[in-house]
Order: sequence, then structure tokens, then C-alpha cells
Amino acid sequence: MPEQILGLAAGLGIGALLGVLVTTVGLVWHKKSRPYRFILDGMASNNELCLIFIRHVFIEDAAPATTPLRERLPRYGSTVAVSNVRDLCADVDGIALANVLNVLGHAGKSENIRIMRTSEDHGDWNGHLIVIGGESQQSCEFCSAMQPIFYRLSSTDIYDTTEDCCIPREPGFVYGVILKARNPKRAGRPGVALLIGGLGSRGTEAASYYLREHVDELGKEFGSNCFGVIVRASIAAGVESVERLTHYDRVEKELYEW
Repeated sequence: MPEQILGLAAGLGIGALLGVLVTTVGLVWHKKSRPYRFILDGMASNNELCLIFIRHVFIEDAAPATTPLRERLPRYGSTVAVSNVRDLCADVDGIALANVLNVLGHAGKSENIRIMRTSEDHGDWNGHLIVIGGESQQSCEFCSAMQPIFYRLSSTDIYDTTEDCCIPREPGFVYGVILKARNPKRAGRPGVALLIGGLGSRGTEAASYYLREHVDELGKEFGSNCFGVIVRASIAAGVESVERLTHYDRVEKELYEW
């Protein structure tokens, strides 16, 4: 009997220790993932659809097996023709997409993600959505339909809707924006809507890189509120030099319950 009691006590002790360890790990995971979830809100749920729009370009009038595309092979000092490829996306858009998927993955979002070519967009925005790129039809529609919008992008300027002016820019830098808004086109409760874009392709890459590297910081500062931020990166130093111009930060004053 004493041996049974000691065994039971030891078992209970190990069980309690395992319980503490599991709870501790769970708390650490929750603490680390929470800022992501502040930004993504319902988008982070694997039960809810997230649409990601990326620009689709194509080659016209190409022969069936040939295209004007060539692939560089620097190790061999040559290039080779690329056959049977007509549908394309810009390399910076692909990089931006990878950065966005990285953020979703860290938040635990691995299901119900639909990557949409802009050519496949028929206006059904019934879900949470992410628009990549600042000079596309989808980015224009985003700024027209989502709420609230603190900045708008044209082919030449970033327009501040709250101050009714264009943001001044310095030579030698690329500029991008990250916008979080509500999507009223989603059935039921409004969806979460993100625009990651910039002036020129490198601006989009800089905005997506900043989101990937600083999403914790954004979550801590803005919580679940809608917001708009402007980032810039040095052309000479590359995307790793990206910085947020905090004096242009815009945030919805009242917390919206998603």
C-alpha cells in the first residue's frame, strides 16, 4: 500500500509538472502570436476565407512554344530562352506575397487562403482580403470601397486623406504604405482588409518587408484598430533599410469590435 501511494504521488507530481510546462508553453505561444492576431483579427482564423490579390500580367501574340522571356545563368555567363510561359507576376510582387504568407503562417493561418490573380477578380470580395501592389485596379477599388482609408496611392503620389495633401518625398528613396481597413462587402460582419503597396514595385516590396519584420510592433501600437502607415527604403541600401515614418501614422480613434 505505501508503495502504491508513493507511485500515485509521483504520478500526480509528474502530471502537475507537465501541466505547468504545457501551460507555460501555451502562454509563451499566445504572447508571441497575439500581436499578429491584433493586426489580422478574424483573418487569422483557419475557418474564415482570406483572399490575396496579386497582379497578373501576360505576353501577347506569342508563338505556341516560344516567348521573349530569357533566364539568366550567371554561373555559366549566359542566358537561355524560357518556353511555354505566358502568365507572369512581377518578382517584387512574388516577394511581397511570400512576406505576406510568412505573416499569416506565424499567426497560425494555414487554411482557407485563396491567391487570386487580378484577372480572376470578378468583384466578389466576400471575405477577408489582402491586396498587394499600389498601382492596380484592385488597389483603387480597395481605397474606394474599404473603410476607413487614410492614404490613397496614384502612379505618382501618396495622398493623405486626413490632411488633404500629398506626402512629400525625398530623392533616393522608395515609398510604400500599409493600410488596414474594414471590408463591408463581406457577408455578415465586415471583414479585415489589408493593402500592402507602394509607389513603384520597390515600394511594394519595402511595405511587405516592413510588415513581415515589424508586425509585432504594429500590433502592439495599433491593436485591433484600423490604421495607415508610410514606410520608405533607401534605393542604394536596399529593402533592409526600410523605416516607418511615424509622424505620418494614422489610426482610427475608436476601437472597432470586429
